[in-house]
Amino acid sequence: MTTLDGLGFPEALRWRDGALWFSDMFRSRVMRWVPGSPASVVLDAAGGGPTVPGGLGWLPDGPEGPGDLLVVDCEQRRVLRARVESGRATAVTVHADLAAVMTHSANDMHVDPDGTAWVGGYGFDPEHDEPMPSPLVRVSPDGAVSITASVFVFPNGCERDASGALLVAETFADRVSLMSHDNEVTSRGRFAAGSGPDGLSIAPDGTVYVALAFAGALARLAPVSSDDREAGPDAEPAIVYRAEPIEAGPGAGPLGVYDCAVVSDPALVNPALVNPAHPDGPRIAVAMASLDEDLAMRVDTGRIELLDLNSLDLP
Repeated sequence: MTTLDGLGFPEALRWRDGALWFSDMFRSRVMRWVPGSPASVVLDAAGGGPTVPGGLGWLPDGPEGPGDLLVVDCEQRRVLRARVESGRATAVTVHADLAAVMTHSANDMHVDPDGTAWVGGYGFDPEHDEPMPSPLVRVSPDGAVSITASVFVFPNGCERDASGALLVAETFADRVSLMSHDNEVTSRGRFAAGSGPDGLSIAPDGTVYVALAFAGALARLAPVSSDDREAGPDAEPAIVYRAEPIEAGPGAGPLGVYDCAVVSDPALVNPALVNPAHPDGPRIAVAMASLDEDLAMRVDTGRIELLDLNSLDLP
């Protein structure tokens, strides 16, 4: 097992060219980690980044090089754009202002290969309000903002499946839903009350792995049958990993599991991602931090673990 610790609140895990990019939300920084090497800061608040960074993605690559980095600025309800050169973000600008269509904080984001971004927001104040649905916001590659017809209860991690549908974790509805191209929403999986599905990641075989924030666990949703698209949309998820609590010290207490990201072809992107004991096996990065967010604000309880999928407690 490979572990990166000393983090505040790691979220928005994204694999790109053999490196794991993520937002350390409570430390105001976007980071890049090549397993086997120290992590580096790509963007922080001092360099024009968000105080609370959220979802990450990239615009398409062009003739001048890699596409610009997109970062959700949660508190300011906007998407920032930055050129990354020599490992650092430069020329940070506002790509899209979401304040007119979001009344509460922005959160996670999925970016399509053409640069279209889909951004979720809180939709309500979890500390004082009853959960209520809110729409995903569509941001075109040129930064134009529009609201989708589909609504979700605290839309969080999202990713497209092989059919092109967008999977969305609804944290305060304890479910993962599918949004089709025509904005129809159907259920993909339901979880025990209070589980808090947060981030998610889809393996090459269609298996969906879901980080359960409040349950402190990683769950598995089996692939939908290829000959019956409706097979098992509400299949019972299986818990395949539970985060061990911090036993002692200033950060002692249970951990929440907040995001995950499958490495589909490790040998093709970074030899360090290959486990010699399971050279053909896929791996998954899992992000966790104290379940007590006030404690996580003060103490570096956050860490990312790189696990072998074949060694998880699969059903």
